[in-house]
Amino acid sequence: MACTTVIVGKKASINGSTMIARNCDAERCNIPVKFVVVPAKNEEQTFHSYVTGLDIPLPNSAMRYQMAPFVDYKRHGQFGECGINSANVAMSATESLYGNPQVLALDPLVKNGIGEDALLSIVLPFIHSAREGVEYLGQLIAIYGSHEGNGIIFSDKNEVWYMEIPTGHYWAATKLSENRVAVIANQVAEQNIDFEDTDNYLWAAGLKEFIDQNDLNPDVDGYNFRHIFGTNNARDHCYNTPRVWFGQNYLGHRASSPTSDNLDFTFKPNRKLKHEDIGYILSSHYNETIFDPLSSTDKKADKTRFRPIAMARCAESHILEIRNNVPDEYSAITWFNFAPTTFNPYVPFYANANGTSDSYNNTSDSYNISEAYWLSRTIASLIQPSYNEMKSLLIGLNGYLPTADQLANELIHQTDKTANTLHDNHLTHFLTTANNQNAKKMQNLAMQTVGELVKDELKHSRLTFSINTDYTQE
Repeated sequence: MACTTVIVGKKASINGSTMIARNCDAERCNIPVKFVVVPAKNEEQTFHSYVTGLDIPLPNSAMRYQMAPFVDYKRHGQFGECGINSANVAMSATESLYGNPQVLALDPLVKNGIGEDALLSIVLPFIHSAREGVEYLGQLIAIYGSHEGNGIIFSDKNEVWYMEIPTGHYWAATKLSENRVAVIANQVAEQNIDFEDTDNYLWAAGLKEFIDQNDLNPDVDGYNFRHIFGTNNARDHCYNTPRVWFGQNYLGHRASSPTSDNLDFTFKPNRKLKHEDIGYILSSHYNETIFDPLSSTDKKADKTRFRPIAMARCAESHILEIRNNVPDEYSAITWFNFAPTTFNPYVPFYANANGTSDSYNNTSDSYNISEAYWLSRTIASLIQPSYNEMKSLLIGLNGYLPTADQLANELIHQTDKTANTLHDNHLTHFLTTANNQNAKKMQNLAMQTVGELVKDELKHSRLTFSINTDYTQE
């Protein structure tokens, strides 16, 4: 998946939460996905990959977890993508990345190994911390190998770990410092790996020896994982580094050039971050720069120079937030966006629940505006052709997105207030009901917006003429 990732340590957020977030950009537009909760299971299970053909036996005891799979999983693969389990551990899989020819010649990808389609399902139900997620997946890669290059993100209420697997069997992972953030875009991103520091770094067995014995380290000092395993080419400068550049600058880290090969992996933002800050990055298209493809004034050559962050072929986007300012029982929230992200809001779903909502977990392969997936695409399809004429309905003072953002925050405040009085099964039942009701309220606002867009779009029709205008027209 050609995705964009943002990760936030708990001391870099405004409310002390950890956040991991990503756009899931599919290979083409309109490959339907749904957002569901998988119940806990205590039985023998095997995961079958429809992508690589691999069968992976799973532990008998699996926790409840969220996931966002493709509807036609036998055709496209499952690709669970994101979720939070009942231990309040979050996982986002995956950020596609690419090893360079030198390392792949020595440790090629495994044709029938573990692919992106499998990662969430074979890991998230079985881990109890972010660090354990890295260790658990590392053990599976040692057994089965990796089908493709991947970046995987894990978080719990205290830690965020970013893991990269650029070759068939070698990987490294970095624990994000609590006061730092990172923006990642389809490249090997990790930099220094300190083989003496097992508190903040993890790696595949034999990684250092593999590097040394094969003369793979181009640096005089240290082990820069990006320099050793990553790519640095013209494709990166068009497709990848500009997205990192935009995200870093928005968060207050002065990144000088969108084609730089030396953008920092992690950095301190210039403010405490909210989930809205992360959503803005994942919804962006080089806003307020000459590279904005939706601009009506900038030169076409500039507007098409770089691949934007928000894409029409985004299947879904998510922000997985584990809060530290409320009790653990209702601290975990998935902010879910069925995309395209530029035109649609993030909707909150509590993780300690047995379901999401009817309109999110029943996506059809064919168009159905009553379903959240297709409703999101309807809004994008209506506004994009006349974006500059209609954008006030989207981002204006009383536009759809700020109104939806306010509503979502009101729903969280209201739900938290009641949740604080409940416990155990009563709380889980309440949050399940709240997820469904909150999603319906957000969906009602979306339907109102569809109506406004339809009416406004007709005002911009080319089938108009000023002479002999009917008096009844506006």
